Amino acid sequence: MQVHHAGYRIRGFYRIAALGHLWAMTPKDAQRRLHILRFWDTHGLEATQDAFDVSRRTLYRWKQALREQGGNPAALAARSCA
Repeated sequence: MQVHHAGYRIRGFYRIAALGHLWAMTPKDAQRRLHILRFWDTHGLEATQDAFDVSRRTLYRWKQALREQGGNPAALAARSCA
């Protein structure tokens, strides 16, 4: 009797599963920051600043961190302020 994995012969299954696992492990604050960045892309700078009370410089810093990590949402996780 042969035992197959759940994604056996499904093209791209393991790649998508890895992305889902990565998203599940992403901290909640990083997910919120990614949501704010997507809102900014859709609605513009002024609406984002009014809705989320985030400075312009912070938005650009988050966007740069996301770009440097190749789009990995974990790059937006809060770091030590000490």
